[in-house]
Amino acid sequence: MPKAKKGGKSRRKLLMVGPDAPFQFVEAYKSLRTNLEFLSASSGCKVILITSSVPEEGKSNVAINLAATLASGGKRVVLVDGDLRKGSLSRYMHLARNRAGISNVVAGQCPLADALVRFKNVQFSLLPAGPLPPNPSEMLALPAVQELFTGLRDYYDFIIVDTPPVSVVTDAAVMCRFADGAILVVRPGVTTIQGAQLSKKNLESVHGRILGVVLNGYDIKRAGHKDGYYYSYSYDYYKHEGDDADGDAGE
Repeated sequence: MPKAKKGGKSRRKLLMVGPDAPFQFVEAYKSLRTNLEFLSASSGCKVILITSSVPEEGKSNVAINLAATLASGGKRVVLVDGDLRKGSLSRYMHLARNRAGISNVVAGQCPLADALVRFKNVQFSLLPAGPLPPNPSEMLALPAVQELFTGLRDYYDFIIVDTPPVSVVTDAAVMCRFADGAILVVRPGVTTIQGAQLSKKNLESVHGRILGVVLNGYDIKRAGHKDGYYYSYSYDYYKHEGDDADGDAGE
């Protein structure tokens, strides 16, 4: 995705798609939306993990903007904070840190409907992480998590899941069991080739389907591209054994 304008000292500043966002920024997410809608129509791809190799690559920003772009196209979308270690979506969306979420639903402390958050100014729903548990990987492997995602599938067109970096902890790999595919976010100056290769290996080792790669924070001017229609977004398929000849993954 095109590089957002710098604001303050934090790299976690959120720039959302909208009328005030740069043209290339908005169009890159629309391009990503189009590709995912084709995938959904041809292979039923609904649950999509957003992950990265290491922190600070902007995966949460990508997850929020992808959810917003899909929802603006008329899709029913829920954004899930699957980072039960350092979940940041509640902070981005200005919610209380102790807001009920996944951990409460899985622990049987509240129903899924009560944990979902709906906003007036954005069109998608949010399922926060909830209070952070002491054993995130073990909690994500519980049958109750599978039931939670089954419930989300029954209502939403797309379930976008923000997960921890796949090269740092195993949570994203664990959640591949519930997902139809994963998008890997990389960032120039942060992601190394070795880190990206390890992330790909970790996802494929648990039979995760890598849908593509988002190049985030790309500086178009520094790269010398003068064309305003140039999108710093990369998308490709990784073919697995058992895939059909036309590139669609088998069941």
